[in-house]
Amino acid sequence: MIGRTMAAALAIVFSFLPAHAQSQHRLPSGYKWGRCLLVVHGQTRISGRCSYQIEKGGDFNIQGPRQVFAGIDYPDTNSGAGEMSKDYWAVVHKDGDLWEGYGNADIRDTHGEVGDWGELRREGACYVGKDVRVCLWH
Repeated sequence: MIGRTMAAALAIVFSFLPAHAQSQHRLPSGYKWGRCLLVVHGQTRISGRCSYQIEKGGDFNIQGPRQVFAGIDYPDTNSGAGEMSKDYWAVVHKDGDLWEGYGNADIRDTHGEVGDWGELRREGACYVGKDVRVCLWH
C-alpha cells in the first residue's frame, strides 16, 4: 500500500514540473530544436517547438515535438519496415531552380501524402505554395 501511495505521489509531483525540468527528448545527430509553422490546406499541423535538420544546399526537414526517431526512441531496423511516426513532418528541397516540398497527412504516416505541394516560393523564414506554408526559425 505504501509503495502505491508513493508511486502516485511521485506521479503527481512530476506532472507539475515545468517542461524544461523534465527529461529532454533526444534528437538524432545533426538535428536541432527550433520553432516551426506548418499549415497545409488551412490545417495547422505544427505551430511552435519543432526539431529540424538543414542539409547542404539549404534543403531542410522539420518534425513536430512529439516525433520519434529510429535508434533513439525505438530500434533502428535499417529496412524502413520498422519506421514509425508520432507527429507531423515536412521536407522542403530544391529541385533545379525551384523549391518543392511534401509531408505526412496523418501523424502515423512515414511517407508523404499523395502528390507534393508543387512549387514553393521563399518569403523570409517561410516557403509558401498554393495551399501550404512551411516556416522554420532556428
